[in-house]
Amino acid sequence: MKKRLVSLLLAAGLIAGLAAGCTTKEEGQAEESGGSDDKLVIGAVFADLGNTSYVSMGKKMEAKAKELDAEFMLKDTGNDSSVLVDVIENFITVGCDVIIEQNSAQEVTEDVNNRAKEAGIKIISFDSEMDLADACYLADNYELGYLIGTMAGEWANKAVQGKAEFGMMTASSYDFILDRQKGIEEGLKEVSPDSKFVIETDTVTTTDGMEAGENFLQAYPGLNGVCGINDSVVLGAYEAFKGSDRTGDDVGLFACDGTIEGLTAVAEGSIHRGTVSLHLNDVGEQMVETGVKLVKGEGIGEKIQYFPMEQVTVDNVQEFLDELK
Repeated sequence: MKKRLVSLLLAAGLIAGLAAGCTTKEEGQAEESGGSDDKLVIGAVFADLGNTSYVSMGKKMEAKAKELDAEFMLKDTGNDSSVLVDVIENFITVGCDVIIEQNSAQEVTEDVNNRAKEAGIKIISFDSEMDLADACYLADNYELGYLIGTMAGEWANKAVQGKAEFGMMTASSYDFILDRQKGIEEGLKEVSPDSKFVIETDTVTTTDGMEAGENFLQAYPGLNGVCGINDSVVLGAYEAFKGSDRTGDDVGLFACDGTIEGLTAVAEGSIHRGTVSLHLNDVGEQMVETGVKLVKGEGIGEKIQYFPMEQVTVDNVQEFLDELK
């Protein structure tokens, strides 16, 4: 492989300088400057390791890499595209053979990714389609939203006679999230025509979700629930609704990702009524396997692979929790 021990040692100082902004090391994660020269090296970078789905996926990826006799390092950009550029540059410097990146700013990273390609590094894009990538793993975001919306509509028909008022937690600066939002809106309308969204705002973190939930309830005290772009933001809304003593049968929150926290809330029979599992742990393992195949020159099938998606409610949540154990 391209990796050289000297390069790794020289790069160690550079990576340490990024520690405050982008480095998140999970327990047992491979040391960046360790290992032997014949080991394949995989670097992965996600936008936000505050999302527990990504933490869990990272651990599965590390285990799969170890199984395949490869080294693995995991980084976090904090949703900062400039940090993403720095991380990719350092992955090049330390001699990664494969880079797996969650990248929503492809125009910003085009130059550094081109340099990675010129260095012979295989690139796998997670969560978005990328022309420069050798493989892409992503969600069909309209379909994902549609599954959230129809789940909310089915609940509304049973719980409030099909006349629910919802808040929308979105992230309008991302085109793929707008596709997801459109799916949510159209799924709800199709299943529960008299239900509607009455308020929306941008949210990214659980804290954002809690603040948005509080604002939603101030504007619409009788709000029946929230549909959100992921479990993290909706779990924030969950806290806001609990704080306002809105935890009755006429309240329902719906999201996606299938985080352990989201699944647990659904299993408890709480107002977090449903989520959509993306089987991200399986996806993470597949990306590592694909990276190894690419380096070895083996076939990988289609360049674009879509996440498997399943609706999760209290009726089937236990099987998804069992998968994460």
